[in-house]
Amino acid sequence: MVDPQQVKADSERTILNAGGRICDWLPYLDDRTIRPQGEIVGRALVLNAMLQIAFQAPTAIIKGWITAHDLVKHLSRKERELLQKDNSQLTDQETADLYWYIEALWTLLWVGQLIDDLAFDQPVEDYMATLCPDLQDQEDGSKFQTMQIRSYDELFHMLDLHVRLHWWTRDGQLNGYPTGNVSIDIIMERRKTLEWVLAPEYDWDNVSLNT
Repeated sequence: MVDPQQVKADSERTILNAGGRICDWLPYLDDRTIRPQGEIVGRALVLNAMLQIAFQAPTAIIKGWITAHDLVKHLSRKERELLQKDNSQLTDQETADLYWYIEALWTLLWVGQLIDDLAFDQPVEDYMATLCPDLQDQEDGSKFQTMQIRSYDELFHMLDLHVRLHWWTRDGQLNGYPTGNVSIDIIMERRKTLEWVLAPEYDWDNVSLNT
């Protein structure tokens, strides 16, 4: 059994050791449930596909790949709407949001044990593309079918850490102090992904990030 109070203490110690700040009254997390593996793999495949649009892949090609590989059911409402547009109709904000899928995908690669570490002070590694289906070469989703979802204990610890990292980076943003290599944008994307993994009731478009 995971002890949420001990997890909170562990996370706070990690952040303090990194030179960060903590919020004593930020509560510990309640019990969660891991989302089914099929949904996690499906979301990873969708993230990888949609991310390519931020790198100028035609939306029609991406929509065709998603449809051909039976992934339409894993699309969120907003993603379905985006795939109805061509690239010239996408706003700068929509393209930017798709680019940040890179951090969400990196997080799911960690969740599925395709990478060993999710260092909170580092962005994605350059080799990430080699782990993912290459849509330009018409690769299927088999690379992600080897995912083995991490234990509840590991996932819970990582989510708790990111909740508290989110508080620190937001506090730094609001109060004008630096947080070093720990970026609020990266932390938020990773936290959202971890929240989604451990809260099956959440839709991808409506993950709560309260702190």
